[in-house]
Amino acid sequence: MRKYTLLLMALLTALTLLMAGCDKENTAATTNPSAGEQNSPKQGMSKPEVDKPATVEVKLYYPDEEGEKVVPVKAEVAAKDKYKAVVEALIKGTDTPHLTGIFPKGTKVNRVTVQNGMATVDFSPELVERFVGGSTGEEMLVGSLVNTLTEFPEITSVQIIVNGKAIETISGHLDISAPFTRQVDLLK
Repeated sequence: MRKYTLLLMALLTALTLLMAGCDKENTAATTNPSAGEQNSPKQGMSKPEVDKPATVEVKLYYPDEEGEKVVPVKAEVAAKDKYKAVVEALIKGTDTPHLTGIFPKGTKVNRVTVQNGMATVDFSPELVERFVGGSTGEEMLVGSLVNTLTEFPEITSVQIIVNGKAIETISGHLDISAPFTRQVDLLK
């Protein structure tokens, strides 16, 4: 009798496990009828990859320590709104030895629009209010910005504005009322 009880318990355990395994497959098939098809090696389908944020490689131009030339530094920025991302990267500055950032702390980019080859960069008031450089500093800031944006083939000139309004100068040394084209004389 003991043999039959053990045998019956073993059969019930096996049947329970078998039923549990079948139940999982049926549940997957009923909640997602094509689940078996998606993961089937016969189909040659692989698991979808996690989307990575799209980036674009760019050249950012930073002034050298002597304030004579702007030097390109390769970087990656978000591809979405790439023009604004490039200007924000310039504002952030660089850790590259012998190069320096030129934008005043707290400067923000309101927007960058590109139309008919001209990029209009709208900055927050800190660009003017907190700028501490002289004529060389203004030239390096403009050269850094213009040469960076004109790396994009669709941009041939750059206009600087503050809070949606044209300004004549950043600190009184350089007329920025008109758009600038690429400044090859500043390139190193």
